[in-house]
Amino acid sequence: MLSQFMARYMKRKGITLAELKETAVVVSEQVDREARSFLGGTLRETMLQMMAEVADDDGLELHAALYELSDEELVDGLVAIGERAHIVLANGSVEVQGEDENEEARTRLNDAGVVVHDRFLAPRALAHNKFVVVGRRAAGGFKPEKVWTGSTNWTPTGLCTQLNNGIMLVHDELAERFEAQFKLLAEAGDVVSEELLASNNRPKRGIPLGDATIDSWFSKMSGEVDIEELVDLVKNAKQGVLFVMFQPGNEPVRTLLRMQEEKNLYVRGVATQFTSTGAEEFKLLKQNPEDFFLDSAQATGVRKTVGEWAVEGTATDFRAHIGHAITHSKMIVIDPFGDDPIVITGSHNFSKSASGKNDENFLVIRGHREIAMHYSINAMQTYSHYRWRAYLEEAAREHRDPFQFLSRNPNWQRRRRTGETKRMLEFWLPED
Repeated sequence: MLSQFMARYMKRKGITLAELKETAVVVSEQVDREARSFLGGTLRETMLQMMAEVADDDGLELHAALYELSDEELVDGLVAIGERAHIVLANGSVEVQGEDENEEARTRLNDAGVVVHDRFLAPRALAHNKFVVVGRRAAGGFKPEKVWTGSTNWTPTGLCTQLNNGIMLVHDELAERFEAQFKLLAEAGDVVSEELLASNNRPKRGIPLGDATIDSWFSKMSGEVDIEELVDLVKNAKQGVLFVMFQPGNEPVRTLLRMQEEKNLYVRGVATQFTSTGAEEFKLLKQNPEDFFLDSAQATGVRKTVGEWAVEGTATDFRAHIGHAITHSKMIVIDPFGDDPIVITGSHNFSKSASGKNDENFLVIRGHREIAMHYSINAMQTYSHYRWRAYLEEAAREHRDPFQFLSRNPNWQRRRRTGETKRMLEFWLPED
């Protein structure tokens, strides 16, 4: 989904979506670095800095498990590290056995001396991780120091045109756990070995993080234990849940949306595209026919000028010219202002395939208020962006005036004391 900034940028430059991808997203000699820097944001800066620090310090190594690798700038970062970079590299999301979406990057890495471990799970499954372990080389081997994980694929679209998230944790114990997973993946080759599955079936809970804790999960798993855990976390919410997802499964989203009625929870979220089997479960929800309040919104765009707003690309336009995912983040925030805030994030799409087929990871960060605050802000920024666009779309579909609530009469504020608006205020402005 294009923001108003990019819609105006394209209009000023006189370029189309396809031309935007050529000039600002894909790195070339003519790349518009100002636009690419804006699109990549702090996520791109952090990823490049992470690799530059390793490249500049001969005592450091970088170990990573990557699903897709095609962004030239990111490949350059790994090439600069050379033999001190060790990569478990998947073959992407191909439909024919033996094909490799990452062939060009794989060749460049091998030519640069990077230690590459091939992991061709597709098409039967996806080696869907996007995690990095950075540590120091020592006489006894490799000592892990910090972990990077999240939703970001190492592609031009992952970096510049999708909504993604990442988190860096400087934490010896967690880094050692991800390093152990890296080794199991490297040793497993193109299958899920018995050792890898057995390890995945033993999530590590209660890893100390100051006054907070972290639970660390990997998949594929047996018996959808991870999905059951996610459902339980949602069921135990006391105040509210915020989420941003890409193609989630029926659970935990069905339970998540149901909890707002059963427990009077404040639930807000965005998903790029709900699964076809769950389409009836995840329609835009309203409390009553007179309200346009949206609990969950599928990504869309402003299709015509509204006041000073510029016309934006639609989801269909985006998929045709840029890529498939728009809101590609995978995050759930539970009770961010409660006594036990919880943030769930990683590569896991909160779906059956993520649980029972793919290589995935996710963290459950408990009790860390600052992390919960940052993820809450990001989730609500995303929700607010799409809520307006979904509101316009639904108003047009129902032949309703989208501006019917604009009024000079102060009685419009009565809505703030009832129903969903009251629940919203109670969540964001709780009484002491």
